Amino acid sequence: MFFVIAALFAPVLLKKLFPMPHLEIVKKHAADNKLKVTLVYSVMKTESGFRTEAVSPKGAVGLMQITENTGRWIADKLGDRDYDCEDLKKPEINIKYGCWYLSYLLEQFEGNNELALAAYNAGEGTVRRWIDENAIEWRGPEIKSVPYPETERYLMRVNRIYFVYKTLYPEMDSW
Repeated sequence: MFFVIAALFAPVLLKKLFPMPHLEIVKKHAADNKLKVTLVYSVMKTESGFRTEAVSPKGAVGLMQITENTGRWIADKLGDRDYDCEDLKKPEINIKYGCWYLSYLLEQFEGNNELALAAYNAGEGTVRRWIDENAIEWRGPEIKSVPYPETERYLMRVNRIYFVYKTLYPEMDSW
């Protein structure tokens, strides 16, 4: 009996642990950038735990943890002339920029989620250097190890969270 009750309530409890805040904003910008909503939420939960005011030790800001320099670069690419780094604390701007940047990285790495996510964490130039130096160890389609332990942990965390999101919200796992 206990297992039946647990099985019935597990999805409800898991959805509380893996929420979808700012859903309409995420859906819009994920669709605009041909991203899976579940992937965006996986990055957002890993990056900020959904805290709009989050600031990392390296100065990354907001829900998707965009640095001031990256934000300025993205604003330039998108033609946002009125960009101010304080805008990164606004969900609409942060999600818009984070989705665009993730899509850009996926394009740069020919649709490879693993490389795009590693670049989201460690930087595009760093991942290109790892590729050039054969410094990435693969386990099938997934990265097994990279020179930065922080990026390895990041990839494991995003991939685990992504698995939960696409299991809980299969209708959101497409674009």
